[in-house]
Order: sequence, then structure tokens, then C-alpha cells
Amino acid sequence: MSRNPKYQKLLNSPRWWQVKRVVWLRDEGRCQQCRKDGIAAGVLPDGYVVPGVDCHHIKPVESAKTYQEMEQLCYNPNNIVLLCAKCHKEAHRQLRSQTRDAHIATEASRAEQWLQRHIAQPTDAEAKPSPPILS
Repeated sequence: MSRNPKYQKLLNSPRWWQVKRVVWLRDEGRCQQCRKDGIAAGVLPDGYVVPGVDCHHIKPVESAKTYQEMEQLCYNPNNIVLLCAKCHKEAHRQLRSQTRDAHIATEASRAEQWLQRHIAQPTDAEAKPSPPILS
């Protein structure tokens, strides 16, 4: 659960409870990931029920830059899917992994650019004659 006070305020609102109910009814109380995985694999019949207990925001609410954008992401039923506890935990694990991988790649790129600017020797094409030293 997030520690962001703005996000907490959104989740503690009566509007959030209404949106959760809409999502629960839309998804028929089923974990949509279990349903998708099971039916796609031919293991589960379409009517199989894995109870969905958690509403998961597909695009994280905290990725918004303004409070208004946070509200839009938080209360948009199209950005929410009903998941069982196991699938919800896995969704967040994957999200952290993607975020961590992206952060590592960005930092590696920044380090490489810094090295190129400050440390790397210029190639012959990049070499410019140095100005004469006046004494």
C-alpha cells in the first residue's frame, strides 16, 4: 500500500467505494488474471470462479503528475481490474521489477554519457587543434 497521503485520501473516499463496487460487478467477482490464464490454457471452463478480492490499478495512480490526473486514474473503472490476492501480489512484483530495470538502464545510460563527455578520448575526427598557449 502506498504511503502517498494524496493517494490514501483518494482510496478512503466514498467515491472509491462506489468505483470498487462497479468494478466488482463488471468483473462478476472473479479474478480476471486467473480467469484469463485458465481459459487461455484450456484448463478452466469460462464459468470457473476464482474470487477477486483486490482492485488493481493497471496504470499506477502515483504515476500521475497532478492531483487531478491521480483522480482520473484512481476512479476510472477502465484502469482497474479485479484480482485475487496472489495475482495482485504478482502484478505489483512485476511492476517493481520493470521500474527497477528501467531505473538501472537509465542510470547506466547517464553514466555512459557522462564518461563520454568527461573522460573519453576524442577520436581523430573529433579532435580539434588546441589553441596556442600564450605566455
